[in-house]
Amino acid sequence: MPFKYLLGGSAFLVLVLATACQRNSEDQKKPQLFAELFVRYLEAERELKATATFFEGDSIQTASPKTFSGGVSFQGSGMEARPLPGGVVRYTLQQNADYSAAFPFRFPSNNGQKQEYTLAMLPIDTFYIIDGKASKSQGMSLYAQGGQLQAGESLVFLFNDANNRAYSFTLEGPTNGEEYRISAQQLEGLEPGPHQLYLVRKKRMAEKKPGVSILADVEFYTRLVEVEVEQ
Repeated sequence: MPFKYLLGGSAFLVLVLATACQRNSEDQKKPQLFAELFVRYLEAERELKATATFFEGDSIQTASPKTFSGGVSFQGSGMEARPLPGGVVRYTLQQNADYSAAFPFRFPSNNGQKQEYTLAMLPIDTFYIIDGKASKSQGMSLYAQGGQLQAGESLVFLFNDANNRAYSFTLEGPTNGEEYRISAQQLEGLEPGPHQLYLVRKKRMAEKKPGVSILADVEFYTRLVEVEVEQ
């Protein structure tokens, strides 16, 4: 091969490498977008609430609030931008709706392109206390249809007695099956008598992609059930 072509090829390779290094350097200089997404569903009220907050910077500790002129959408509907102290803007949507298996958010990335992030968590269809009673000395058994927890999920048990005193404990996923055996030790903070119980299924997701870091939470609040707590 003629020497001049070798020189030309080498020069081209150097140019490509220099361009790639320059692009990598430019990408590293671009600030990171930090997105905090949240979805809450109240089964009894059929109330769905979604919020999204954004920051931009080299790290979350030094990031500044970020807003988008084109707005942010949730399940295809525009979210309302609400100002908070410190220049933070929280995008919010609240409505009555059935629970959905997936909750997509859409917002611009730092390169101006729209991107979508979807939160997904199964609901608890129904639950009940087996035998209808809970014992401070023997514990209780609970069945929750659709209540098998995956990794990253948790289930909060929230009790309220006749004097409106609250007591709670949390189970962490993953779990096996939809039936839960609750120990007497987990019920030791309850007083004997009638209580109301509801469950909160939670899931936290964290993801980092080029140019964007996402922290997302979804919560599902069940209806209340009546339970008698015995000594």
